[in-house]
Amino acid sequence: MLVSLLLTWMIACQPADSAGPKAVTAGAPPPAVQAPAANPDEGVVAAWEGGSLTYAEIKKDIATDLLRLEADFLTARYDAETAALDDQVNTRLLDAEAKKQGLADPGALLKREVEEKAAAPTEGEIKELFDANARKLRGKTLEEVRPDIERAVRQRKQGERFAVYMADLRKQYGVVVQLPYPDLPRIEVSTDDDPSIGPKDAKITIVQFAEFQCPYCGSARESLDEVQKNYPGQVRFVFRDFPLGFHDRAIPAAVAANCAEKQDKYWEVHDALMKNQRALEEADLERVAREAKLDIDKWQACRKDPAMEDEIKKDMADGAKAGVTGTPAFFVNGVFLNGALPYERFKAVIDRELANPAGSAG
Repeated sequence: MLVSLLLTWMIACQPADSAGPKAVTAGAPPPAVQAPAANPDEGVVAAWEGGSLTYAEIKKDIATDLLRLEADFLTARYDAETAALDDQVNTRLLDAEAKKQGLADPGALLKREVEEKAAAPTEGEIKELFDANARKLRGKTLEEVRPDIERAVRQRKQGERFAVYMADLRKQYGVVVQLPYPDLPRIEVSTDDDPSIGPKDAKITIVQFAEFQCPYCGSARESLDEVQKNYPGQVRFVFRDFPLGFHDRAIPAAVAANCAEKQDKYWEVHDALMKNQRALEEADLERVAREAKLDIDKWQACRKDPAMEDEIKKDMADGAKAGVTGTPAFFVNGVFLNGALPYERFKAVIDRELANPAGSAG
């Protein structure tokens, strides 16, 4: 999910005798604006009688916003390029394979390899999709919408079969994709003293801002597990709290996990809460604490300490300073990745960092 930044410039009318910049009378020469400097940050971008502004002065308050805008643009461009590349590769592979097999066109190939080989919808799958969309169906029965539900399940399964078939074709034809991942700007973000896993001197540091009630934070775990499995000893993960205001159990869950850290059981509690994000009530938190074999009295006393919420607020402030507006948000050696992204997106950034001798763990 790309985050857009809207910058709204407001111009206000001011009375002639109000305090502010002195008006330039008709016929008087306007204040001089210097020619662009060798260093753009030193150039004067506005001048008036008795004062001026350099680009560096206006940039300092929006530096992070500008970096985010640049990162958003480069990422969106890469996504568009990747989509176009995938489409072209798929088209040409299908053309080649259809000719190789003596078929009239790629459509005939897809009918045989995808449509006919995709498994038929099961009653369980139909019921599951119906239940998931019951509210949107406004009281309609399963039998009333069965054709539409079956069609949706069939299309999903054909899409899955298409992905498998194209992966096989790419392997068969030896496809190698060499579209370079963009060199995204880096945003400085502190690891603070928050819970981490992995070597402190790892070349790759991934700082995650997330919370326990956000379903996307839970689903992102699959990609992070892949990273941990495929880059053993090369990556350090740091978890920083960023509870969203509309999730009423996010802060209590964060406090519960942070208090578990006081007994060296943070990750046990973290993982348990992420796996069952709908079970964050008081009884659920206490159950998780007991399963982690915490000293419950010490854990409960820690949860009442105002310093625990203060630490969470500090994480939120640092995240906001770095441009975080939603969860999950990741900084891979300072390179911003937004949302529950697939493993391949993390891999692209990590491989670029590992191949860069100047890369550091931020």
